[in-house]
Amino acid sequence: MNLRLRQLLAALAVLQAPLWAAGVALRLRDDVPDPVPTHWGIGGEVDGTLGLGPFTTAVLAVVVLASLVALGCVARAGRGTALAGLGAAGATWFAALPASLYVATLVAAEGAARAEDVRLPVVSIVLATVLPFVAALVVHRLLPGPSGPGAPVPVPASSVALADGERVVWVGQASSRRLLVAGIVLGLGTLPLWFAVWPAALATALAAVAVAWVHVVTARVDDAGVAVSWGPAQWPRVRIDLADIAAAEAADIEPLRWGGWGYRRTTRGRAAVARRGPGLVLTLRDGQRFAATVDRPEAAAELVNALVGRLSRTAR
Repeated sequence: MNLRLRQLLAALAVLQAPLWAAGVALRLRDDVPDPVPTHWGIGGEVDGTLGLGPFTTAVLAVVVLASLVALGCVARAGRGTALAGLGAAGATWFAALPASLYVATLVAAEGAARAEDVRLPVVSIVLATVLPFVAALVVHRLLPGPSGPGAPVPVPASSVALADGERVVWVGQASSRRLLVAGIVLGLGTLPLWFAVWPAALATALAAVAVAWVHVVTARVDDAGVAVSWGPAQWPRVRIDLADIAAAEAADIEPLRWGGWGYRRTTRGRAAVARRGPGLVLTLRDGQRFAATVDRPEAAAELVNALVGRLSRTAR
């Protein structure tokens, strides 16, 4: 898929927020109470309202402005601008969140005589929360990362000698007890919420599972490339093809310099971080970097460099 097509698809994803918000506003403007509900209490009762006109104007202003920022970032993607993809994804989320909440509110209010009679279904809350993240992820995945200068990359040196056709596999892990304990504590903290506000308990429980799940990072090096996965089931998984790798090195990983813990993408590159300490850092041929915390990464780096060197020899 070429860059122009990626940008076009990303732009279409960005435009979904203003199009849906404007479309629902036009379709339901005569079928909802005025004022409309804008906030609900813990028990589900309406405790905040706003006139339909001001509500629509405020939402559309934010959505349109954020969408324009996202489109600007989409246009700059692929030009060596490191923040273009991240900016487009962030602005897409910022546009999609108020748009989805606005749509959910008007759909729930359709046909109601008074704002106080409107109840917002749990399904609508979940969808309005999840869909902005999905839209941002789609835009982020469609847009390329920052491009390198395009200079030739020298074949990395390695002390490992591999014969043509020889198959070698290296597997390593890194784990963080702190993340595991944090996930367990967060999960236990949701117990009282199940008896009072179960939607909040569900969201918190999912967050607890996610935190506990990423406490283990597994890296596998073979003649196909490097695969990094999370959790005891080693899923989800990210694979870096060997042909895309220029060199590898063992280095200390500082989580805050890579954006935090878990799977991160910053101006430094992408990273799978479970804890502070040793890790494998790949330099890719497009100038990006990929880091993964793993115990004793020196052997992994040597093997990657040997595999890259062998691939370069056989490609001549």
